Amino acid sequence: NYSPGILRHCDNIELLPAKRYEQILMSGHQQRKTMGREGFWASPHTLRAKAYYHIIHSINSRAITPDRDLYYELAKNLFGEQKISNHPVPEYMEAGDIPRYCLNKAGLNSVKKILLCLGKHFPDMNFCPILPALVSLILHFSEDEAECFFSVSRLISYDDPNKRYIDQTFLTYRASCMTFGDLANKCCRGIRKLIASSHQNLFEFYSDWIMWIFADLPFTYAIRVLDVYLQEGYKVLYRCVAVAFSHVNKWHNHYLTDMKSFVQNVARHCTAEKLLERAFMIPMATRRELNLLFNANKDSLMQKGVSIQQKRQSVETVDFDNFSSNVVTGTEMRVVWAWIPERFALFSPIRLFIIFVFGAFLSTDMIERRKHDSQGLAYFGTGECFVFTVSHIPALFFLISTLIRYIQACSADAALCRLSGGDGGHALCLQEDLQGGYTELCDTFKSIPLCKGRFKIQSLEVWGIQNSISLSPCFSSS
Repeated sequence: NYSPGILRHCDNIELLPAKRYEQILMSGHQQRKTMGREGFWASPHTLRAKAYYHIIHSINSRAITPDRDLYYELAKNLFGEQKISNHPVPEYMEAGDIPRYCLNKAGLNSVKKILLCLGKHFPDMNFCPILPALVSLILHFSEDEAECFFSVSRLISYDDPNKRYIDQTFLTYRASCMTFGDLANKCCRGIRKLIASSHQNLFEFYSDWIMWIFADLPFTYAIRVLDVYLQEGYKVLYRCVAVAFSHVNKWHNHYLTDMKSFVQNVARHCTAEKLLERAFMIPMATRRELNLLFNANKDSLMQKGVSIQQKRQSVETVDFDNFSSNVVTGTEMRVVWAWIPERFALFSPIRLFIIFVFGAFLSTDMIERRKHDSQGLAYFGTGECFVFTVSHIPALFFLISTLIRYIQACSADAALCRLSGGDGGHALCLQEDLQGGYTELCDTFKSIPLCKGRFKIQSLEVWGIQNSISLSPCFSSS
């Protein structure tokens, strides 16, 4: 159990494996990434403390000077000469709990004091549920409260958009939740479909995703994730939660309970090393692509009325209980809506016209075809298109090839729309007169024919989404 003053960051190098510590000091960022993933500084405790100090204080944060006197001044103004804080927890915590993480009573009191001082020092921070867990963990490896305060301050102040550490507003926090939802749609789409078809609100399910790692994971697992997080930022959290998400029980509807149960009892399923190993086996978008997606989700939320100044608020979601369609049920449409990108799913579908279930999602407006003068096929889009069927057993087919980025197609021949990436078959093709079309095996989506080859259209519904937020055309769904 941590007690302030017990751990000292002295230069007593005989307490450390000297050669390992020297290696850390001499290593560049890429080498330290490998070290963090492999647990290079996981033992002893003092080596990890030295490593954290070196990593965190190598972070280029905006206008942060590690002056211990600032913490002492803030603490004196808030608490006077009292060593115990009786203040309510900061508003950005939303009255949340402080994870114990093996802390004794004095340690928990120190965490609370640091959290209050952080709130005073960063007045624009109005929603930050991850902070209590981070402070609790980092305090274990800090010399005292002042060092922990400045270590966390550097993480808060880090401003590289491609390697975020801490969301500080409800707007950015929810955008991160939506970004995880988009990633889960790629790597765990079967579970996502089950959650949607059980009439559970997907955002409510994802809303505490980050706390599954920093709060619910056992201490020894959380610090192994922290080893990598300090080097790599938010991206590793997406990876670790995706591993847990894939273990949700498929046979009943208690998905959130299953999720928390897996995380809290993860030792029954795998070691910390195996958890990280599985996490880094999951295909993941690049940092730049994640940032594009995060910003698009944030812009969609702002379009829905969420501002950076607002604290937690409800965001209106699509009401499928009152959904009306001639060709699909509300439950089927709920499943389809769970498959489309989060920034579109915020908005209610609007029936544009009725004339066959158009088994595809187009991520780019078809009006884009007017920008292409080619008499042959012109491909465009963001790589987020997919084809689907809801007959009998709902099935979804996403873009497979990481090389194909434009998969909506238009041409001057008798086809209105083709969903493909070129050679290798068309997943779906509609005739210009909307009287028929065809579907076939398609290499781009690795999809089977959605029905028996050629078909006549008996009924068609086209649904649109009133959302002006789009990604750069170069965004890849890989």
